[in-house]
Amino acid sequence: MPSGTTDRLRASGGPSEHLLLLLNDHRVMTTDQLARATATPARTVLYRLEQLRTAGLVDYDRPGRQRGSAPHHWRLRPAGARLVTGTSPADGRRPSALFSAHAATITEVWLAVREHGPAAGLTLTGWATDRAGWQEWDGPTSRWGGTSVKRLTPDAVYEAVLADGRAVAAFIEVDLASMTQTQLRAKLDRYRAYARDEAWRGRFPHCPPLLLLTTTAHRAVTFTRNAARHLGETSSAPTYGRRLVDDFDLIAAHGRLVVAAAGCVRDPARAVTEHAWTLTDPEAPEVTLTAICTERATTAAAAGPAYQRQEAEAERLQRDEVLRRIRVNPRPLLPLLGPAAVDLVSYLLDTRHDPADAFTPRLDADATLDTLAQWWRRTPRSGVDTPALGATLTRLHHQGWSHQVRQLARLAATGEDRPAWYAAAAHLARRSLLTPAEHHRLHDARSRDAAQAQVWSYWQPPGHRDEATPVTYPQWRDQQVTAEWTHLSWWQRQRTDPTALAAAFDTEHLTACARCALTIPATDTGDCPGCHHTQRLPHEQRHTVTPLTDLVAALLADATGHPYQA
Repeated sequence: MPSGTTDRLRASGGPSEHLLLLLNDHRVMTTDQLARATATPARTVLYRLEQLRTAGLVDYDRPGRQRGSAPHHWRLRPAGARLVTGTSPADGRRPSALFSAHAATITEVWLAVREHGPAAGLTLTGWATDRAGWQEWDGPTSRWGGTSVKRLTPDAVYEAVLADGRAVAAFIEVDLASMTQTQLRAKLDRYRAYARDEAWRGRFPHCPPLLLLTTTAHRAVTFTRNAARHLGETSSAPTYGRRLVDDFDLIAAHGRLVVAAAGCVRDPARAVTEHAWTLTDPEAPEVTLTAICTERATTAAAAGPAYQRQEAEAERLQRDEVLRRIRVNPRPLLPLLGPAAVDLVSYLLDTRHDPADAFTPRLDADATLDTLAQWWRRTPRSGVDTPALGATLTRLHHQGWSHQVRQLARLAATGEDRPAWYAAAAHLARRSLLTPAEHHRLHDARSRDAAQAQVWSYWQPPGHRDEATPVTYPQWRDQQVTAEWTHLSWWQRQRTDPTALAAAFDTEHLTACARCALTIPATDTGDCPGCHHTQRLPHEQRHTVTPLTDLVAALLADATGHPYQA
């Protein structure tokens, strides 16, 4: 075997190496196809091929005949494959006539889309045949666990860009009338599984359509009609004559398998330039390859925002579910983030917020909760982001707490003294935020006189129930004190002050709220109706309750001079 040609190819490459690379990519090519692919005269190409054949790098066959004008079908030999790839995928055996004719036809389709595609608005950017174009993916998980590896083996994978720069792709199948409709249907099942499993995602801009090139128009129509029945479709292109309604339609159309066939496999240039493609919709006219690719690109462009909205909605649902679990049970956050952060989170997750309420702090709740949800979903959580998040939430808690303290101070500065404001001051003194329900009621809280009137409205003196005219506490007290005074002797009346009797009567029958000093009958064992406090003081000690102005002044000093630390 001469080695000079091989040595020169290893050293400098050149046109002969280009021929070897083309044969490696396309498996089988005729002399004319190699001449067109390299833009070189056929005689020059044939001379180089004969040199390569003499060197044992290539060989040829003439499918169906060995004499006459049948074209040479060139292929790599193992030595040629090793030279260009370093391996030897070629086994050196003479291929069958059907294989050579089929491979050469696929090559002719490649030349047709390369030569005539730009004029039709399709510029070839990628072409993969044989194993280079095979698609493998993991199928759905079975009920016993694990996944199954599936494989799709198109004759060629075609990639191009439209005139407007949009990328498109398609699967090419070449049928030389050697496959039955049953075999074609089995092939269609694999494409259907490929589309159903969305195996094209991340690899192609859309689900590539299945384009079958066959021998006759009748055979193409038969295939598309059988495909329509097999797929259960009424239309091969969802955007033809039907308006897409919502994101679900757009996404379904983007991932839908489009099937078309053309009966001009002997003249693939027609399939590129003419209205030669039959769709699965029997009422649809024949369309061009450009129209099919344009429809796919348009569907992909329309589905892009739909995917974004779908992903955003899925992210929102996951976020809401995380926040819902935190709202139901925030205790797991306590050892990680601290009490102030947990109090802030509980406040932000409350659904009764009113942005118009002056007590509502501006804390950018959405961004804060997004950060919290992302942190909670992250596994494992690093030792850096958790302290940082806790510090941020603590700072925001102090900001919101200080805001509510200042708002309560503005209310107290009006000079009014409402029992509900005492409850708010006590709540804030515990370093806790007022809930939306609590601070919503502060502006319309009852005055002290109104709260005291409510206390007496539900009070009835013993022995005076069911009377048409209710007796007030002062009237009842005066009656009881008068009766007691009457029963005193003259000497006792001279030494007893009726006012002292009334004060003693009040001490026996009245108490005071330990928080707001509201007067409450001793027989009333419920919470204070003004501030809902449970503790009571003797009536004569009501003056020892800390005034509201002093409570608010202490809160203001704490808010301005001592930021809260978790």
